[in-house]
Amino acid sequence: MSQEAPHHHPPPFDVPSVEEMTALLPQYAFEKLAAYGGMGAVFKARQESLDRPVAIKILPPEFGAEKDFAERFKAEARAMAKLNHTHIVAVYDFGITTAGHLYLVMEWVEGHSLHEIIHKGVLPVRRAAAMAMQLCDALTFAHNHKILHRDIKPGNIMVNEDDQVKVADFGLARPITGEAEENPFGTPDYAAPEIINGGKVDQRVDIYAAGVVLYEMLTGHVPKNPRRSVTEYAPASPRWDTLIDKATHADPEQRFQSALELRAHIKQTMSGSADAVAVVEVVEKENEPNDGAALRRTYMIIVAAVAAIIVIAAVLGMLFNSEPVQEHKAQETPAITQNQTESPEVKPETPEPETEKKTVKPEVVVMPAPETEKKPVEAETPTKNMTVAKPAPAPPPTMLPAPALETPLEAIQKLEERDPELAQLVNAFRDEWTANEEIHVESAIQELAGKYIPALQRSLSGITPEQRDPILSEISHIANREPLNEPELSWPPALINLRKTYAAQHEAIQSKADDAARKMRAAQCELVLAKAKERAGAGKIEAAKRAEVVAAELADLQTAPSMKALQQSAASAGAVRRPGPRPMRGPAK
Repeated sequence: MSQEAPHHHPPPFDVPSVEEMTALLPQYAFEKLAAYGGMGAVFKARQESLDRPVAIKILPPEFGAEKDFAERFKAEARAMAKLNHTHIVAVYDFGITTAGHLYLVMEWVEGHSLHEIIHKGVLPVRRAAAMAMQLCDALTFAHNHKILHRDIKPGNIMVNEDDQVKVADFGLARPITGEAEENPFGTPDYAAPEIINGGKVDQRVDIYAAGVVLYEMLTGHVPKNPRRSVTEYAPASPRWDTLIDKATHADPEQRFQSALELRAHIKQTMSGSADAVAVVEVVEKENEPNDGAALRRTYMIIVAAVAAIIVIAAVLGMLFNSEPVQEHKAQETPAITQNQTESPEVKPETPEPETEKKTVKPEVVVMPAPETEKKPVEAETPTKNMTVAKPAPAPPPTMLPAPALETPLEAIQKLEERDPELAQLVNAFRDEWTANEEIHVESAIQELAGKYIPALQRSLSGITPEQRDPILSEISHIANREPLNEPELSWPPALINLRKTYAAQHEAIQSKADDAARKMRAAQCELVLAKAKERAGAGKIEAAKRAEVVAAELADLQTAPSMKALQQSAASAGAVRRPGPRPMRGPAK
């Protein structure tokens, strides 16, 4: 959904009119030609069946005429439709018109392209860094789904009215295969050397382009060779040059190896630390379970402070609601009691003898002084307008109850009702987790077992009947996916060697899966924490609190993320690890 300079040059092909597009795709009400570029044109339309605005991108007819290209386009469109992410423009439908135009139906983003924003003036460093991190979030999600963009540039990055990045125009996207680039399409200023030279490509070509985009946001210029320092254009730290140098290194092995790693270093550079910190440290320290405990301690402090404020407010409220001071007391010096002064050092100037006390209304609840024993209130000299009588026994001091605070379990249980955005984000995390082949290693374990069992069977020849039993038992356990027995000294050497090999390979597969799961969980927690900070910055305190709760519960999970898993984790945390109600924590600062 590129919107870069839509009408500053003639279209590269015969773009149909709005009326012609309506005839080609009658299920959509076409409104206008929004933009066009080297790879197609984008129309704004309305999907009448769902009454929602959409962007429809069409490609030149010659692409639809190439059977191989058309088949690959359809396969990749199906993959892109699964990229349900906050910072990726959603794909709703695809196909080919009767005139031969391949088309994509996408989410319409109300806003401006990053290209337009940059050329209105250089972005502040903090805003540029925030947008770059959102871009990295989108690329991380796409790469986890084995999809390359291959045409990252400001014209393909939309920014909506809430300053949220939306990566668009996956028209050149392809699966991550590590194969050589056959069709070096894309925009040369943002294309990695391996794309231009027809070399092997992977996720690092998108990282290269993201580095160029970051440079352009900071300087307002596309980098040239040799590239000028960021500091020549903007009041920025030289550390940005170091980061961009690494992101856009000509050798892919010298670049950041993942978008998540690039994001972590952008955040580290923004924080002002000169020390190089590995991506694992930056992400894990914010999302590991210990961090959740730190958040909980912060929330408990906040709750205690709130309770203290409530008590003080109650005391002041009852004092101001008590019997007003009688008239005709201008010449008298009233006695000052400890409950009527802010400082314990203030003393009454003339102590009066304790005689009779003022009448106390029985319905008033008197709050006790927090640190000293309640003293009797000294009487004032009666006037003709004041009735003096022995007071009725005052009711016992009563503490006002603090308002009920929502616990994490309550917040999670009501999340789908009260915060559909967060609930949808959790569901997206579930889908992302399910689609990640590195996490789900059942097929790899099964394949390993398929090699181990025949090797065990071959070892049965040439051994005694007594030695056959443990081997047969091993085969049975593997075939039935049961826990294996501990090796024994009586096992034949062939079985011991086979077991060692199998165990080492099994551990390597599982370790890789655990590492992928840990990184994905850290990235997901990072996204929710960023959402909490975004809400807090907008003054949406309660919404920010809910996001903080979801982030903490996500960090505690030991299974795939889902609404059900979060509810079970929150229930377990309240009943076992954190006895008593755990109040909702304050928003991120």
